[in-house]
Amino acid sequence: MAVIKSIAVALYLLLPLALAELEVINGKIKITTVTGSFCPHTVNFVAQQLAPAYEEYGDFLDIEFIPWGIARLNEDGTVTCNAGTNDCWANRLHRCVIDLLKDDQATQMRFMNCEYTVRAGFLQGSYACVQDIGLNIVTVDYCVNNARRDNLDAEAAASSAEILATFNGIPAIVFNDKIEESVPLYSDARNRLSSLICFALAEVPETNVTGCTLM
Repeated sequence: MAVIKSIAVALYLLLPLALAELEVINGKIKITTVTGSFCPHTVNFVAQQLAPAYEEYGDFLDIEFIPWGIARLNEDGTVTCNAGTNDCWANRLHRCVIDLLKDDQATQMRFMNCEYTVRAGFLQGSYACVQDIGLNIVTVDYCVNNARRDNLDAEAAASSAEILATFNGIPAIVFNDKIEESVPLYSDARNRLSSLICFALAEVPETNVTGCTLM
């Protein structure tokens, strides 16, 4: 029993070192996540991990959303989603809003947190979260219903392909565009993202981030 306790203590002490493996580049950590409106794991990650982490460390984060889910872009330009029509519609809504807010990361995060908290798009086919952030509903609706007039679907399919091939599921989470190096960090990212970010930032004195704890 004493040996088991000693091993447990040693592993606990090593945890901060593992968390600190996340790299800060030029004062920022880039987080790319492939999301899916249907996926309960994505719901948990965005609402319970990413949104709180952004609220605390947003000044140091560069967030890239790829709202694609487990989908297929067909030869005729249509999209087929494993989780059905509602999933396709909501993911398309997310792509449109993220594109319209391409220069406003804070509002992107607010919108996605709303979507993955109340799930207005997927469950209700509603623009409630669009209204919440003050975007023009007519503009958003036009984008959602006119996929043939832009490249948002093709871009999402291309951007997610290599990531999904590596992670084989969603939410896929990539740090600093380094797909393979993100795999060992995936479990911590899914379960205690704020701690992961805090310990990484604490390694850079200029951030003035201290007092990190294990969640």
